[in-house]
Amino acid sequence: MTLIEISQVMGNFGEFFGAILVGVSLFYLAVQVRHSANVTDEANMRAEVERIAGFSKFAAGTPGFMEIFLKAQNGETLSQVERALFNTHMYAMFNEFKINYQLHNRHPGTAPNWETNSRNYISYLLKPGGRNWWVHQKDWLGDNDFTEYVDEQLDKHDCDEK
Repeated sequence: MTLIEISQVMGNFGEFFGAILVGVSLFYLAVQVRHSANVTDEANMRAEVERIAGFSKFAAGTPGFMEIFLKAQNGETLSQVERALFNTHMYAMFNEFKINYQLHNRHPGTAPNWETNSRNYISYLLKPGGRNWWVHQKDWLGDNDFTEYVDEQLDKHDCDEK
């Protein structure tokens, strides 16, 4: 065998083993991506639990908040402080809803319990005070797709009620 033939055989072996190593590398990357997706899903679920716990702690831990919330939802007159507290709570909740909506639209399945949570958020707006808050505050949320989605859900509910 000549030196040129030996170098060609070595080159062929190099290409063969290189192709095998590329395949192994791609397999390793696929495993890592799947693991990363699982970790992200778990983090999303934990964040959902923390979010719900945060709203619950706020409602339970703020003296008189539930009375204010119920007054607001029933459309009763609120003081400036009560209105500010109600608005702050609703704004925080609906910003969270907007984020879940955006996640759901970008990557369906990444917003845990999307359908249930969506119905729950919309239910806050079915009472007179919630609807009044939405009509006057929705523009502050700054996402036309989201506000259109919520308005569609409210219209759908209104049609179902008739």
